[in-house]
Amino acid sequence: SSGINAEYGGTKYSFRITKRIEMSELAEVFFNKVGVVIFYFAMIIYLYGDLAIYTVAVPTSLASVTCKSNYVENNVSMCWKGVTKMNAYRSFVAVYVLCIGPFVFFNAQKTKLLQIVSSLLRHTSFFIMVVIALDRIAQKVDGVPSKTDIKTLVMDKVPDFIGVSVYCFMCQHSLPSFITPMKFQQRATAVLFSALTACLGVYLLVCYSATFSFGPDHLENIYTLNFENFHILPIALFLELYPVFCLSASYPIIGITLRNNLKTLFSKEEYPWIVDRIVFPLLTIVPPTIIGLATSDVEVLVAYTGAFSGVAIQYIFPACFVLLGRVKVKETFGREASRVNKNHSVFSSNAWPIGLLVWSACCMGFVLYYKISSAITGS
Repeated sequence: SSGINAEYGGTKYSFRITKRIEMSELAEVFFNKVGVVIFYFAMIIYLYGDLAIYTVAVPTSLASVTCKSNYVENNVSMCWKGVTKMNAYRSFVAVYVLCIGPFVFFNAQKTKLLQIVSSLLRHTSFFIMVVIALDRIAQKVDGVPSKTDIKTLVMDKVPDFIGVSVYCFMCQHSLPSFITPMKFQQRATAVLFSALTACLGVYLLVCYSATFSFGPDHLENIYTLNFENFHILPIALFLELYPVFCLSASYPIIGITLRNNLKTLFSKEEYPWIVDRIVFPLLTIVPPTIIGLATSDVEVLVAYTGAFSGVAIQYIFPACFVLLGRVKVKETFGREASRVNKNHSVFSSNAWPIGLLVWSACCMGFVLYYKISSAITGS
């Protein structure tokens, strides 16, 4: 690839990534036309799932903030007089898409400040939620479950757990952007390992504190909604509105990425202005909006997005790139190059990516079998 520079100097090679290489470019380097189409299809499904999750999560949070009454009319939960909670949610879906959707018609530039603010909001909200949950556990307030209330394993939830856990660590499509600017790329393994370990630690802390604070049967699909009755109103509102701020900041970027992938999938030639500027943005926005209007179950969307397209993006394609890349290196530079590459992976055996492919097949097969069985039995 033109972005990977391998120079021969004496008896050793110096491998450096000198250009930002996206996963789509790697697919075009290593895959044939059918493989490239499959890659783009998986990426597009994942991005559609992303937008659908955002389209559901934000209106759900807004509805939670505005619909505080428990008023019931004809066995239907009401938000306001004459307006059901579901209709209020759908109204927020429409308003949200009308406000955020137009950004997909343009290009995103200079998002550094937006990313910094979003990151600060994420860290602040995570810290607050963990502190409140740990305080609830320490104070043993009403609603804190006992040890006997928490089951070690619930098989019905394992398929959803696989999808959600994959979705939580979906960052492979961003890794090339992290590595390219590094001056000492031989440290990339240590840097990424440290970052992902820190992420795992935060996730475990949030999950365990949530489980032992609220109990698995009382956790909302959007965890921040568990704090809507917190006694300090500004903090309760901040946590409830956290998805509104952070996900709204990401929606245009994800939407523009999806729009560009759709354009690449159909053709690489120039499109007429109306197709380029109107049709493709609408193809990006409309399907997630329809899903958002049809369901408010964000947990199901996350589970399906992660378990199928997520597994492909996170496990299958990276493993294929590694295997095919190693073959390419041996063909181009001989066996010596792979041995003296200072940036080589500590998982240098092909058993690792092959094992990853086997694991991916098992995960997807298990989830698919369980979902089909559940649909047939009606459970």
